[in-house]
Amino acid sequence: MKNYYLLILLFCQQIFAQTIHNKSKLDSVYDAFGTYDKAMFRIKVQKDGKDIYEKNVGFADLENETVPDDNTKYRIGSVTKTFTAVLIFKAIEEGKLKQTDKLSKFFPRVKNADIIQISSLLEHRSGIQNINASKFYDDFIARDFPKETLMEMMYRLPSVFPPDYRYSYCNTGYMLLGFILEKIYDKSYSEILKEKIVSPLNLVNTGTADFFKSENNESKSYRYYTDWRKNLDRGLNNFIGAGNIISTPSEINVFYKALFDGKLVSEKSLVQMKNLEKGMFRYPYESKNMYGHTGSVLGYLTFALYIPEDKIAICITENGVRYDIGDILEYVLNDLYNDKYEVPDFKRIKLSNHELQQFVGKYKYSSSSTDLNVYINNDKLYIQQDDSPEVLIEAKEKNKFVYDTNKVELLFSPEKKKMTMTTKRNTYVYKKVD
Repeated sequence: MKNYYLLILLFCQQIFAQTIHNKSKLDSVYDAFGTYDKAMFRIKVQKDGKDIYEKNVGFADLENETVPDDNTKYRIGSVTKTFTAVLIFKAIEEGKLKQTDKLSKFFPRVKNADIIQISSLLEHRSGIQNINASKFYDDFIARDFPKETLMEMMYRLPSVFPPDYRYSYCNTGYMLLGFILEKIYDKSYSEILKEKIVSPLNLVNTGTADFFKSENNESKSYRYYTDWRKNLDRGLNNFIGAGNIISTPSEINVFYKALFDGKLVSEKSLVQMKNLEKGMFRYPYESKNMYGHTGSVLGYLTFALYIPEDKIAICITENGVRYDIGDILEYVLNDLYNDKYEVPDFKRIKLSNHELQQFVGKYKYSSSSTDLNVYINNDKLYIQQDDSPEVLIEAKEKNKFVYDTNKVELLFSPEKKKMTMTTKRNTYVYKKVD
């Protein structure tokens, strides 16, 4: 009899672990983000292809107060890489490519092309410098370039370590994979994507994009200063294969489900994608293995996850960024798997310019560290280090400030001339030197 009740209990736990337990509480969590302007996003959760939760916070178009819907398209950044990896594995399964093929077969002028394999590009182990770290990256994101110019840029990139020596995340590698696909199919990346993935899955809101098009039901992106302000529009054309896709949370969920259901690549290919992190990563959550990818491009963030054990797909697309996207998504996981969570407290207090003045100055963590500058601008307190962007910090108590984007807390002790910074992982004590 005890065994019988144990089986019932285990069965119930499995059922309850795969649904939203407290929708009203989860809604309250996300409503707090909207009330206090902490983020703008759309999140969609599906189980076995059916919706079990969705939520909008903020607007897709703030100026016109347009609320996103299931057809609102977002720039998904590096989630594009999972699509690219699927296309590469499809080409391998069709006999058009081998993982052992050398890059020199397609682009011999790339540094170390004769010893870089397709597998090295898939696994971020090529040693090619990430274009984001290049001296011409500012130019790269500022305007569109033709394919020939983009290739010339990649030819100029140095090798920062020998191929397969170590892992180093690299957009360049996936751009090269995008161009390789165009070579072997003699079609544009956009055409290949449509033929191999978009059309077979009946996706209507997924494809490549360049500059923003309001008539295409695309979301704008925003950055917070003292209020939300629209980001500068820049094109995606240069990010071929690495970050040039737009889609919706619903269709990204459909894509990941199809991938794990064996509708896009073979089981052998999927195992490599999962276990060797070729085009996606493993994200452990308690006893669960989740797979997916994050994306960040020109003011947009995306986080896509699939939990094979429970056939749950989760995707969040953030177009107003003030808070870590993983932390936002984690509330859904907490609810799904019955873990404790609380509605975040975003209440802040207003301090006068005079009260803020006691915190102003330069702070050092160690004798060799660069100065952390704390200063007032328009009656608000900011911190900045070197040429990094300035960061607005808000008072939670008279001496305690927070930077919600990265969950950083700063406790000032003016009488001791020190400031204690607490992050999600560590605590640092800074001394005031000026």
